[in-house]
Amino acid sequence: MKITNTKIAVFGSMLENGKTVDFIYRGFFYEIFPSLDIGYVVNIYSHNEKDEYGNYMDEFLIDGGLCTGSAEDAISFML
Repeated sequence: MKITNTKIAVFGSMLENGKTVDFIYRGFFYEIFPSLDIGYVVNIYSHNEKDEYGNYMDEFLIDGGLCTGSAEDAISFML
């Protein structure tokens, strides 16, 4: 999947409305959601396996971080 400016804008709008964004990019699984404090949490997983609650499994987490910029910044933060 190519991340176009249009997709970044759509994903950014979703984040600004409090939703979680999930997408695949270069074989990795991205999960981005609003932080409880400030900004957005960006997690990258090597596999899309989820637990019984629908959450990505921590054992597949390969990187993550907090982006305190805009929603669009959060999407491009670790691409």
